[in-house]
Amino acid sequence: MEFVIGFILVYSSYLLGNSAFNAGLPVKRWALLGLAVGPVAYPLLNSHKQLAYRKAMGKQGILIRL
Repeated sequence: MEFVIGFILVYSSYLLGNSAFNAGLPVKRWALLGLAVGPVAYPLLNSHKQLAYRKAMGKQGILIRL
């Protein structure tokens, strides 16, 4: 059982680090957070990605979704 939990935490750390790298966020911080709390940190990463995007685009940024 401990092996499965450890594997989930390590895999979550890898995925969060990779997603943070693709979004331009600090990789170490998100990888450590993924290692500490696991997949629970994924919604937090998504909200930080959105905030970083809005900050970069400013008030005139327009997002077109298809």
